[in-house]
Amino acid sequence: MPRVVDGHVEHGPFVSPYAYEWFIEGEVSAAKGQHDQSAMAFEAAAAAPSDDVLLMTRLAEEYELSGASRRADRTLTLARRFYPGSARVALTNGRIQEHRGNDEEALSSFAHAQELAPTWDAPVVAIAETLIATGRTQRAKAILLDLVGTSFAARSERAQRVLIDLARRTGDAETLERALAFDPSSTPTQRARAAGVLALESGQPALSARMLGEALDTPENIALWLRALLESGDRDKAVAFLATVQSERLGGVIEHVNLLLDTGDLDAALRLLDAAGTSPRVDYSKGRALLARGDYIEAAIALAEVPLGAASFEASRIAFAECSMSQDRQGAAAEALSQVPHESLAVRTMLAEIYVEEGALRAGLRLFDPKRPAERAALAGIFEQAGRFEEAAAYYANVKVVTNDEPRLRARVSAEQLASHGHRRGAIAVLERWTALAPDDLYARVRLVELLQADQRNEAADQRGRRTLEVIDDPLLLAHLLAVLRSPAAALR
Repeated sequence: MPRVVDGHVEHGPFVSPYAYEWFIEGEVSAAKGQHDQSAMAFEAAAAAPSDDVLLMTRLAEEYELSGASRRADRTLTLARRFYPGSARVALTNGRIQEHRGNDEEALSSFAHAQELAPTWDAPVVAIAETLIATGRTQRAKAILLDLVGTSFAARSERAQRVLIDLARRTGDAETLERALAFDPSSTPTQRARAAGVLALESGQPALSARMLGEALDTPENIALWLRALLESGDRDKAVAFLATVQSERLGGVIEHVNLLLDTGDLDAALRLLDAAGTSPRVDYSKGRALLARGDYIEAAIALAEVPLGAASFEASRIAFAECSMSQDRQGAAAEALSQVPHESLAVRTMLAEIYVEEGALRAGLRLFDPKRPAERAALAGIFEQAGRFEEAAAYYANVKVVTNDEPRLRARVSAEQLASHGHRRGAIAVLERWTALAPDDLYARVRLVELLQADQRNEAADQRGRRTLEVIDDPLLLAHLLAVLRSPAAALR
């Protein structure tokens, strides 16, 4: 009789309500990872005299997963005797072989299942998953793309999910965009954003900008596109776009101002703010722009206008503290920060910087929990500021970045993770790209000199080091760089 299995119709013997109830219980237990209980349930379901291939193959799988390999083999042999040409039996044999580590035998069984049922997608997905597990991701992508491109949507959903997951894990933004295109519910805007985010996370800002450039119909996509342009070094294009675009297209005046601040076009940002009405958001943004321009007194006046209770109050206190610290007024900075709750990571980071300035590193470190991934980046920066560069590198290597993290952090984390795994030249390449875009990141420039020394590229290290010496004001960083340049062996890890 016909019944629906895995989303498509197949024919098999009648299954009694009693057996079906046990079958459902077996699947529920399997989903929970309770394979012993699942096997017992399938045993009860298979006890009915139906000789159903689905029940028998599921029982064989659960026997295998529960450690009863001999029972699995006997059950599968019985299923093969009743159904010698069953694709489901071949598929189950492949899964059992894969569980035992016999990957090539598993692939052979999956291929046989595909021959027996050319329109069934499960064997193809199983082949792809095995290829992924054995490191053959490019072949898996090709197989899955072919499947989702030629199958009906309902039958290729699982293949599409596997392909999307594979693209995300391998940082393949182009494959992700192609996979999402097979989903009729997705839009070009959504696909461009998903692929653009992945490209940025994978260190491919130019690719991200290209993908997003064709879908600039939402403020979110425009902001992400501009960020990708900046990270890829195409600042001029970003500035030119912001000079002519209407604020409404970006979500409003404040959003326009924030993007101008990101590109460093401070004068244009201030002109927009001067024409805007008065509000806490305007005061905060004006303070940010003036702070970035170095007008600390005017910035402090604007930031002081942000009232308690405003959404930008905490950010305004942090910016006010930056103004105070820029004028060596640590006490005023601490007072500003005391006005907001210390649960905020940003507030604690600023307080820790004040502690370090006062020579109280331990007090600053006590503000953070190194077990929390989000706080390791703050600790890395604090150690760096305190001149503890080895500890800083170790913390950077253990940070887990997210899409919204600033480019500086993502570059440092990527470099230290590569270096910590012995991929020194990869780390050097990351820092070379980053310091070309952000020459004011002196910590990154000094770290690049260290890695060049460690890679025995002494001439390049010396040239970069001497250029960096000319612009360093921080005495701790200066002393560290001088030590590196005087003793190449000191930089070896």
